[in-house]
Amino acid sequence: MNLAMVTRAIRRYVLIQDRPAYEELLQHLDTHQDVWKVPQGEVAAWWERRQTASLDLSIVQGGTLRISCPLGDSVVEIDGHDLRIPPFECSVSLDMPRGAVSVTYGYTGIHSDFVNEMLGHLGYGHLTPAPPGQHADIAEEHWTTVLETLRCSAVDNKRYEREGIDALRSLISEAHHRRGIPDLRLWSLPHRSGRPYRAAVSTRYDVDKAIVNLPAIHELEAKYGLRSTAYLRPMGLFYGPSEIRRYRKVSGENEAALHGEFVSTAERRFGDELTAARKEKEFLEEVICAEVRGVCMHGGELRTNTTSRTQSAIEAAGFKYETMYRNDYYFPLHLPTDQGVRKTLSIGQHFADVTVEPGPAFPMILARTFIDRFSQAAAEGGIFVPVMHPLYFGLARYLRHPINLLRLAAFVPKFVVTASRTKRGEQYSNRPE
Repeated sequence: MNLAMVTRAIRRYVLIQDRPAYEELLQHLDTHQDVWKVPQGEVAAWWERRQTASLDLSIVQGGTLRISCPLGDSVVEIDGHDLRIPPFECSVSLDMPRGAVSVTYGYTGIHSDFVNEMLGHLGYGHLTPAPPGQHADIAEEHWTTVLETLRCSAVDNKRYEREGIDALRSLISEAHHRRGIPDLRLWSLPHRSGRPYRAAVSTRYDVDKAIVNLPAIHELEAKYGLRSTAYLRPMGLFYGPSEIRRYRKVSGENEAALHGEFVSTAERRFGDELTAARKEKEFLEEVICAEVRGVCMHGGELRTNTTSRTQSAIEAAGFKYETMYRNDYYFPLHLPTDQGVRKTLSIGQHFADVTVEPGPAFPMILARTFIDRFSQAAAEGGIFVPVMHPLYFGLARYLRHPINLLRLAAFVPKFVVTASRTKRGEQYSNRPE
């Protein structure tokens, strides 16, 4: 029997307290006037628009470069530090002729889709392939190794490594300067009323059990101008459609996404992961009468719902984004495949409440870690995604409802039996491919 798993579950129920730590984070964010505080769905929608946008560069008169962009709310970063709202003009050499200015690159490899993804990811959508036979501002041999390194990193680690990003940006910056213009790219975040956001926070809740705790959590967030994403289990053990509908009546502009259980529901009802992904998405959409754009995978009750097929099932089911990976990377990305890149956007998760050991110091440690991770994201204009569970905002509030006591009473014996069949050191009782 895996007694460690049982002991850990009990300690979490009794000792984890998220609210004081989260409130400290919210108070910290409130001291920054340039933080974007939105659900993951809005982050994904912005990123997809930014990903396909490009700057328009043209010399309008001698020594004047005009920079514009059709993307609403966009911000332009100049030479890695200044942020300005387009359209605007800057001074360049008087020798530059009037007309459009382009920065070109050479590439004849098999991963052209990844090249486009990488340029959009960094905000350099205005770079274009050099016509055949013409000189490229970035020669193919100068950047193919960097691109392949970044691609392999994304395949293996679900992120881009800083060393590769810096190397690629250096090559692109130098190409801009050789063309006689500053290094220009779309900033990672939008602006509000002409003020660029310098960082973003997009809180995620894994609603394994305590959906009844969410309204009080959203009230706390509203005091600080933050909206979040709740990942719901429409076919889970601890609440059903009626509780979800009741929650949605008071959830306001907070987002509902899917806490997927594809492996479990495939075994119980649907036969395979792809069908389970589609059916769970459709069922939650019917319950909330709205599109479900995002998904993360549920890993509770000593069962995993992630296999080598999960990412493909997510994409085939039509999800716009997923938040599956704790990758310590503060920007969304489209993960590469052998055929190109995935359509589903991948948004990383950066620190979870259950990562901290339960105990008296829990709120202090969690708050400090949240603030530290936010600072890391802010240092590069990134998006910090904390992960929490509503149950740990108030076990007493959850148990106040008799139906929840009955559900827990029915669940505990099953949990003990499952733990008894799980070997010491194992995290999950099932071992899907």
